[in-house]
Amino acid sequence: MPSKSITSLVSAFKTLQPFPLARQHAPTMVATCKIHTSSKRLADLPPSDRPTIGASSIFENLEADKKVTEQVTEQAIPHEEKEYRWASANFKTSPQKLNKIARQLRNLKVEDAIKQMEFSHKRISNKVLHNLAFANKNAKEQKGFENLVVSQAWVGKGRYIKRIKPHGRGRWGIMHHKEAHIKFILKEAPSQETGKDQKRNIRGWHDNKKVWTSMVENKPIYNGKGFYNW
Repeated sequence: MPSKSITSLVSAFKTLQPFPLARQHAPTMVATCKIHTSSKRLADLPPSDRPTIGASSIFENLEADKKVTEQVTEQAIPHEEKEYRWASANFKTSPQKLNKIARQLRNLKVEDAIKQMEFSHKRISNKVLHNLAFANKNAKEQKGFENLVVSQAWVGKGRYIKRIKPHGRGRWGIMHHKEAHIKFILKEAPSQETGKDQKRNIRGWHDNKKVWTSMVENKPIYNGKGFYNW
């Protein structure tokens, strides 16, 4: 009995044919799969600049990328000027008094600025002189600069200490102990050839007019003043 039931089920299954569509479309599906192979996809892609074989290609790619980045950075970043920065400690003086010295030192050679501080009557000029000398020495020894100029000099506010200032009749006030510091930017002076052709470009340098010319008798005088001009 069980064998007869199995044979009957197999015969019924063959007569029904539940997957006729899969059998019909099987060759077309295989054909489409054969078209989209990995070799076809790689062939369709554009050729790459980098090599795909060999372990040394990694290092070659890194060197090529480094050269490209160096070229981009050289084009993007401008060439910086050579300069040396110096900042002093806080001096026991007010920023207003120290700023007068800073205005005196701007756009001067370091040697000339040191001479100005040597003969200055300001109390704080001696400390500024030592700072200029140290900055000049460090710039020459550390960076090899020569012919330095004080390109910029500015003053910063230090700490302000408040103390009691006694007055008469039991009264009191407040006194301020001011401090300030000074900063320099030293740069190399451009090399200039001293010659007769290079002259100062000031008003009237190339004018060859005479200082005094005789008065023309026939020329009338308009809006004459009541006094002589000489």
